[in-house]
Amino acid sequence: MSAALAGMLLLAACSAGEAAGSGRTAAAGGPTQRSADAPPCLPDGTRAAAVGPEDDPTLVAWTGEGTDAVVLAPQNGGGPCQWADQMARLAGEGYLVASFSWSGDSRASLLAAVDAVRAAGAEQVALVGASKGGTYAAGLAAEADAVAVVALGPPADLDGVDARPEESGYDGPLLVVASTNDGDVAVGSSRWVSRPDDPSTFLELPGGAHGVALFTTAHREQVQAAMDATLARGFGR
Repeated sequence: MSAALAGMLLLAACSAGEAAGSGRTAAAGGPTQRSADAPPCLPDGTRAAAVGPEDDPTLVAWTGEGTDAVVLAPQNGGGPCQWADQMARLAGEGYLVASFSWSGDSRASLLAAVDAVRAAGAEQVALVGASKGGTYAAGLAAEADAVAVVALGPPADLDGVDARPEESGYDGPLLVVASTNDGDVAVGSSRWVSRPDDPSTFLELPGGAHGVALFTTAHREQVQAAMDATLARGFGR
């Protein structure tokens, strides 16, 4: 699918009002979406669109195919390139995979990425996020109608988004991963994002890796396996 055609599909889906196969309804007169070039760091064939105001857009980039989609939310100040390796890996597992850049309206950025993959054919969407992205993934999961959530080193609340299960209302498959000596977000704050009555929702690892840096450590395969298991539960695979 060309970037231009993908952009047209996104706009059509927004105009239609109802996101395909989803409990989430796109707002009438929603944000303007325009075709865009995908960053060269991303896998070949990645499509992209700029969403929202021209002076402060969210860039959404997606790759892969299928009706099961994974949206990867970056750390503060980051973008899709943070997730390039995982985008390629998850697309290889048969998922439609997207990531995005943050605009000044972070909530709108994450939800725009969810709307984008639904417009591209997704019927179910899971959210994976690192640090800030983890907070927003967990905190907005119910609103996004997510089927699974994975959060890497998330603070329990940030910028008015509360990721604690009792506040977010999300009750689906959940995995929170954090490092014991994380110097950016205290492990105790991340623990609040998991469910106190379900220890399987929290994975604490030795070391100080934060967010996406967990994929650069000796625990990479363990993190990926735990993430994949959570996604599989959410998608019913």
